[in-house]
Amino acid sequence: MEASHHTSDLDPSSVLGFGSALALLDSTEEVARLLTGALRSMGLADLQAVILEAGAAGAPCVLGSVGARPLPDPVADELRHGLPVGNAGDGDTAPSGRRVEVPEGSALAGQGIDHVATVRLGTLDQHFGTAVAGLVEDHTHTPLERSSLQMMAAQTSMALHRIELDQERAAQAKALRTSEARYRELYENAPVAYVSATAEGEIRMANRRATELFDAPEAALMGRSIPDFCADTPEGREAARELARCLERGTPVRDDEVELCLTNGDRIWVSLTIQPVETGGDTPERLVMMVDVTERRHAETALREARDELEARVEARTAELEQTNERLERRTRRLKALRDIDQAILAAESPEEIAGEALRRAEQILPCERASVSIIEWDRDQATVLAVRQEEEVLAGGTEIPLDDFYLTETLRAGAPEIIPDLDEVSVETARRIREQGIQSVLCLPMTVEDALMGTVKIGRPGPDAFTEDDRHKGQELADHLAIALRQARLQQRVETRTTELEQANERLAHQTQRLQTLREIDQAILAAESPEEIAAEAIKRVRSILPYRSATVTVTEWDAGNARVLAAEDNVVEAPTTLPLEKVHLSDALRAGTTEVLSRADYAPVPDAQARMDEMGLQSILCVPMAVEDAVIGVVHVGRTQPDAFTDDDWRIAGELADHMAIALRQSQLLEAVQAQREQLEERVQERTEELESFTYSVSHDLRTPLRAIDGYTRILKEDHADQLNDEGQRLLNVVYESAQTMGTLIDDLLTLSRLGRHEMNHVRIDVEALAQEAIDEVRRAHATAAVTFDLASLPDATGDRSMLRHVFSNLLSNAVKFTQNEEAPRIEVCGEVRDDERVYAVHDNGVGFDPGRAKELFGVFERAHAADDFEGTGVGLAIVERIVRRHDGRAWAEGREGEGASFFFALPPPEAASS
Repeated sequence: MEASHHTSDLDPSSVLGFGSALALLDSTEEVARLLTGALRSMGLADLQAVILEAGAAGAPCVLGSVGARPLPDPVADELRHGLPVGNAGDGDTAPSGRRVEVPEGSALAGQGIDHVATVRLGTLDQHFGTAVAGLVEDHTHTPLERSSLQMMAAQTSMALHRIELDQERAAQAKALRTSEARYRELYENAPVAYVSATAEGEIRMANRRATELFDAPEAALMGRSIPDFCADTPEGREAARELARCLERGTPVRDDEVELCLTNGDRIWVSLTIQPVETGGDTPERLVMMVDVTERRHAETALREARDELEARVEARTAELEQTNERLERRTRRLKALRDIDQAILAAESPEEIAGEALRRAEQILPCERASVSIIEWDRDQATVLAVRQEEEVLAGGTEIPLDDFYLTETLRAGAPEIIPDLDEVSVETARRIREQGIQSVLCLPMTVEDALMGTVKIGRPGPDAFTEDDRHKGQELADHLAIALRQARLQQRVETRTTELEQANERLAHQTQRLQTLREIDQAILAAESPEEIAAEAIKRVRSILPYRSATVTVTEWDAGNARVLAAEDNVVEAPTTLPLEKVHLSDALRAGTTEVLSRADYAPVPDAQARMDEMGLQSILCVPMAVEDAVIGVVHVGRTQPDAFTDDDWRIAGELADHMAIALRQSQLLEAVQAQREQLEERVQERTEELESFTYSVSHDLRTPLRAIDGYTRILKEDHADQLNDEGQRLLNVVYESAQTMGTLIDDLLTLSRLGRHEMNHVRIDVEALAQEAIDEVRRAHATAAVTFDLASLPDATGDRSMLRHVFSNLLSNAVKFTQNEEAPRIEVCGEVRDDERVYAVHDNGVGFDPGRAKELFGVFERAHAADDFEGTGVGLAIVERIVRRHDGRAWAEGREGEGASFFFALPPPEAASS
């Protein structure tokens, strides 16, 4: 077989074109043919095939070709019954594909195919088949070709998945049409009347039985409203209104009997059932079922009329028997009433209930037209009516009467009952008003407790002089019972009132404590937060315990930029942090002026986006609290609830306190950010200036070397070859020039060392500092005459840093100490160290000349000297080098000393872990 495989780079547009072509196909076979054709045309295989999963017929479908020739039947059969399995290939294929060696003697091998690459066609949960790309011997797929195979297989899988979904949808549509036809057949031939109507009750469709019921063709019923058929009677009009409500709301109705008026004027009764129907469209539909029950209703009416006639005759006979029984029961009621009054008084809880229950039962003991119970409030100089028993109440319960207008004689004040035989003889206003209600005589009964008059019971009758001595005794017994019960009720009310006040005070205290605790937690969280977003998030998360909400946000306003930045959001559709234009956030004039307000959904109408967000979260009212600093609004706290008018005055106070705390915290955070930004800018400028100075120092020092070498060379020549030609003064001046050149060279070396420190790349390693210090001591001993100097090296803690640079620190400090102890009889230098507060602190002490303590900080500056140049040699750069090296190690350096008492130089390094990080 002649191979058609190519290994040239693929054109990416071919793969994209293949995906576009797949979108136009609507059968799995076409997709398979397109894939095999693409594999052939793009040179990805010498044999290309697609094995589609077995369908309803039970046999897999194999499509493909060998080169440009059709796929031989033996090869197709072999692929249909399963690929010959060999050893895995490269091992770098994707999990969905593999490389299979073709065994000798197979149909594939007969076509010259040495191995095949297989790629699964399918989704995560579905398998459609396998794509096969066969190659001849000595050929293999490049990584690009394998990627192309995987990509084309993925595109083919998506196309097969789309075709399967389209086929399923077509089958569902066909089933739906069949179901609709069956439903229409059942609807038309139903044994009862069916009507389809809109939510407004307008008839859209009626079956045959419905046209027979209304005695009208379907066309005449279309567009008519079902409630309009209700009979024009009070019951019919009420039924029409109820039907209209049920139709509009979609409320199901079951077997509701309604009287209908047909188009020909006849009236019928129907049992009506309404069921809402889900159509999936925008217009709701109602299915109305009606059954004619006119004959049954007529039979029930006739039966009811016969029953009413029989009941009337029974009632007449019963009335005669009741009159006889009533005369017998009056005697029993009188005794029972007294017991009931005591039980009712004991069961009642308030003075009004006690008085009302007593009067309701008192008529059984003392028949009357009017009865009242009043309490006298001596401190207020008035009487209060607790309860009244009369059909048309005059001076009803709760009425307050001045004592001057309240009938209260000396007899009553003394605790004795009194009878008013005729109200015409009483001149007070209350007596006139009672007399106008037909009451003429009154029995006044005092209620006393411990000889103190607390109130009265007054019983009135229409006739004059209507009370007997027996009535007086019975009434006074009732008044005594009432006096004791009212006294107890008053005491109990005082106890309950005091208890309630204490409980309310405790509740307020607990609520206030919780609020203060929550605000304190919010303040602590705000102090711990590092950004405005963290401040806002911590605040609204904690305030929920004292200010419950459905949703809350904290927004800062950027007036100049025209934006509102949402710093934090809880249970909100807007994610935080995010920035919104001001026109998409409702900020009323009141809020802009710093006034708190509660807004409803309607108030958000000018901002549709904000109103839509409210609808999505189901919010009905939002408490908007401005955050103001120095009369300037910097943001708003929004708290939303799902009920309208849901915020109390306490909620306003809590939200206001939160907003005040937030405003201060956010302004401080803003100021801190501004300070931080300025500090970073300043540090950048300092760094830039430092680099410029170091570069300048390096350049100047480097440029000075050439003239300095010339001066040094010429002075050497003068000293060696022409010294005898100069007099003593000339030779002295020549020596001055030579020494100055040497000093200048040393100064240039120090400046170059100082400038190189900024460029030196740090090499952090673990350092044995004690060994390093010993090396520096040995170096100083070799460089200086130090036979008389005693060096005392103590144990030093290890550190992490650049070893060569830290050795320079010890060398400079030790050289300084040697220089300033050269005039001492017993010069002594001590090197020690310790771990102090997790820092590694090292010190070099000497017993030399010391220095002015007021200049301790200045000593680490460039060219700063503690003594005159004539007294001690040096350039004034050494300590500056020490300070620069220590600072690059994130450490610090300082000095202590006194004139004539020696000096101590310290430097501290961070712990090894911090330094290495």
